[in-house]
Amino acid sequence: CALPRTNMVDEMTTMKDDVINANTLAWLVCSGVSILANTWSILSVSAKQKKWKPLEFLICTLAGTHILNMAIPITMYCVITLRRQHSNYEWNEGLCKVFVSTFYTLTLVTCFSVTSLSYHRMWMVRWPVNYRLSNTKKQAVHTVMGIWMVSFILSTLPAVGWHDTIDRFYTSDCRFIVTEIGLGFGVCFLLLIGGSVAMGVICIGIALFQTFSIQAGHNADKNKFNVPTIVVEDAQGKRRSSIDGSEPLKTSLQITYLISGIVFIYDFLTGFPILVSLL
Repeated sequence: CALPRTNMVDEMTTMKDDVINANTLAWLVCSGVSILANTWSILSVSAKQKKWKPLEFLICTLAGTHILNMAIPITMYCVITLRRQHSNYEWNEGLCKVFVSTFYTLTLVTCFSVTSLSYHRMWMVRWPVNYRLSNTKKQAVHTVMGIWMVSFILSTLPAVGWHDTIDRFYTSDCRFIVTEIGLGFGVCFLLLIGGSVAMGVICIGIALFQTFSIQAGHNADKNKFNVPTIVVEDAQGKRRSSIDGSEPLKTSLQITYLISGIVFIYDFLTGFPILVSLL
């Protein structure tokens, strides 16, 4: 019984290698297009910003993370695969560990950033006064720093020893599927990615529901969505600055639709494929 199973595994591995070899050049081209598109997005958002807002900061952070993901691990994998097709070059342990750690660090950062983006939008729409009174920019910066720290620490664990000690992922070729690295690592990623995707969908769902509810009642009370201007004063009672209230309904709808599109696109292209590979 072991021989047919071994042959089946070898055939599946060969088929996977054939698919990768056939699509490597296309992946490389798509990576270049993605880098240009995300760079253009960052420049477009930052060009008009005299003072960064949390939402714009999170969007640019997400785009920058995607640029790094395309420029480092994806391009590295494509270049090495193309080189293997025309020479005897093979993966080595150090290169495989760098690729796996970088790939999963940036994957986690991407998923967590999307969740943070959806949470901030829900916060803005559901509790606009509390959102304006809070130091949301500082919180957004701290959130990004925490996301990168947690993702980096967790994703470097396979390189330092948290993997299957019987059949290491870098022994033959470079097997970057998370379940092939180790059961503990796979379960941890399943919980983190699954929880991140679920929270992102829930948050953006609440934001959409709140926005639609406000839109439905907008004709009855046109000022319902607008929050009065909040004046911030110092200890001596002098006006230090003023913070605008909630944005107009039309602007709110456009931003909510934009964030919803980003959340669902990234969840379906990043979150769900990883969950399927785990299960």
